[in-house]
Amino acid sequence: MADKYQRRRWRFFRAPGVDLASKVAKEGLDGAAEGLSSMRPRGFNRRGFFGRDPDGGIQRFRDHSYSLSDDQIEAALFNWERDRGIFVVVCVGLLAAIPLAALYDVLTIPFGVGLVAGAAFMAVKALVADFRAWQIQQGRFGAPVEYLNHRLPRNMQIMEKER
Repeated sequence: MADKYQRRRWRFFRAPGVDLASKVAKEGLDGAAEGLSSMRPRGFNRRGFFGRDPDGGIQRFRDHSYSLSDDQIEAALFNWERDRGIFVVVCVGLLAAIPLAALYDVLTIPFGVGLVAGAAFMAVKALVADFRAWQIQQGRFGAPVEYLNHRLPRNMQIMEKER
């Protein structure tokens, strides 16, 4: 008697709809796991931060700017410097809005967090624009560590330890 119920239950799990649903669920879980693994941040690449070109990026810059005229390069430099200025002004404006909002009693925690997050985002955008302008001024695709060593004060420069 127990064998008869066991066979019915087993047949239920082999029904076409249940079998299809289990396959869809399995594929969906595999796809979700693959999507999550592709969204996971990559590890820190020392070659990218400390430079990957033996000549400091000069040849790569020449290859990219070969088809551009001097006026186009100057226009790109002007645009990056303009963007940097705009991002800095917006960043300072967002930070100045915090005490003004507190003064007029409209500062809430989510509003304050939003202002700080927006200012941080604009600061990063300004840093990227300044880095791009610095690369054009240098005439090479220099490494970020060279840019930081050039822009940071002398006592804050990044030193790469010898291996």
